[in-house]
Amino acid sequence: MATTCPPKKPLVAILGTTGTGKSDLAVDLALKFNGEIINADAMQMYKGLPVITNQLSLKEQQGVPHHLLATIEPNEPTWTVDVFAREASRLIKEIRSRGKLPIVVGGTHYYIHALLFEDHLVGSQATENITQFPILDGPTDLMLKRLREVDPVMADRWHPDDRRKIKRSLEIYLTTGKRASDIYAEQKQAKTTSDSPREPWQSLMFWVYTDPEVLKERLDKRVDKMYKTGLMDEVKSLHESRRLRSELGEAVDLTRGIWQSIGYKQMEPVLEAERDGANLEKVDQLKEAGLEEIKVATRQYAKYQLRWIRRQSIPAFKEHGAMDYLFLLDSSDASNFSANVLKPAANICRGFLDSKTLIKPTELSSTANQVLAAFANSDAPAKATFKVKTCATCGVSLQSEDQWEKHVKGRKHHRALRNLKKTALVPLDSGAKNAEKELGILSKPEENLK
Repeated sequence: MATTCPPKKPLVAILGTTGTGKSDLAVDLALKFNGEIINADAMQMYKGLPVITNQLSLKEQQGVPHHLLATIEPNEPTWTVDVFAREASRLIKEIRSRGKLPIVVGGTHYYIHALLFEDHLVGSQATENITQFPILDGPTDLMLKRLREVDPVMADRWHPDDRRKIKRSLEIYLTTGKRASDIYAEQKQAKTTSDSPREPWQSLMFWVYTDPEVLKERLDKRVDKMYKTGLMDEVKSLHESRRLRSELGEAVDLTRGIWQSIGYKQMEPVLEAERDGANLEKVDQLKEAGLEEIKVATRQYAKYQLRWIRRQSIPAFKEHGAMDYLFLLDSSDASNFSANVLKPAANICRGFLDSKTLIKPTELSSTANQVLAAFANSDAPAKATFKVKTCATCGVSLQSEDQWEKHVKGRKHHRALRNLKKTALVPLDSGAKNAEKELGILSKPEENLK
C-alpha cells in the first residue's frame, strides 16, 4: 500500500490500448475533481478528422477543457516526443495555476513516458531548428554514414534500415553538439551515483485494460461504426488535399503524419476504383477488403501498445518505485464500466489527492492481480550490447545474437553459401570453408533441407 503526502504537483495519467475507454475515464475524473485534459494521442491532434482518429465528440467531452486535441493541420508533421513534452509541460503548469488537476490521457505511450520520466528524454530542444540540417531529410544510408563518423556507438546499435532511430541519434548530435551515446551514458551514471533522495512520486497512473479476446471484437465493431459515421468522407477529404498539394508541386510524404493513420491508406483504393469507373461489385469488394485491413491493423496496433507498457512503462515504474501508484482497471465488461472503472478510479484519485493510504494495486480486482503480477515479474528485455552484424554472403543485417545465430543456421544462408561455392570462379577461401564445415553443409547437405 502507498501512503502519500499531499501531492504538491499532482498529475493523473491514463494509459492503455485503443478501445478500452481511456477517454471516458478521463472525462469522468475531470468532472469529479475539477480537472482539465491533455490529449496524448498523436493522431488525435489532427483537425477535421474525428472519425479516423477516434476523437471524442463535443457532447462526449461534456464541457471539460481538452488541450492538444484537434490542434494541428493535416499537412503538418506528427509531433515528436520532445515537442509534445515541452508543450504538455507548459499546459500542466497553466492548469495547476488555475487550481485545477491536469489529466493526461492517450495511447501514444512514449508521450506519457516523457512526461513521467524526464531523465528518459534526450535533447528537449532538438527539433526546433531541424530545417538547418538538410541531411536529416536525406537518404537513410547517408545519415547512417554521417552517424558512424560522429557517434559510432549509436550507429552500431541500429539496423541500417531503421531510419527513425538513425535520424534521431544524428539529430541529437547535430542540434546539441553532443553524441547521443555520451548523453545516455551520463544519464545512467548520474542515476547510479546520485546521493540525493528521489522526490516523492507526484503522479497517479490508471491503466485501463480489456481482455484481448473481448477487445478484438470491440475493435472490429468500432471499425464498422467508423464506416457508418463518416470514415469515407474523411478519406475523400484527405485524398483531395493530397491531390491539390501534388498539383501545386508540393511533395506529400505518405510515410509520415496523418497519412500513416489507420483508415486512410486501407480505403484509398476504393476512391481510386470509383475514379476509374469500376463497377459496383468491384468497389464493394475493395470496401470489404479495406475494412478488414483496418480491423487487422487496429488489432496489431493494440498489441503494440500492450508491448510498450510491458517493455517500457512497467520497467520504468519499477525503477522509480512507482508501481504502488499504477492501478489497473478492468473494462472488459462494457455494461459494468461504471462499477469496474469509474467508481474505483474516483475512490483512488480522491485518496491520492487527500493523502490517504491507497489500496494495493494488485488487490483492486482479480484481473489487476493477475495482469500486474505477470507484467511486474517479467523481466524487461536486456539492453543489447550486440553490434549490428551484416552477413557478407546474404547482405542481411542482424541486430541481436539470437537473430545472428538463427540466420547463419537458416536455410537461406545455407543455400547462399552453396550457390557461392558453385558460382565462384576461384575456390572458396578457408574462412568460407570453415563456416560451411561448422554449419555442417559440406558433409551432410541433405540434412539442412529437411
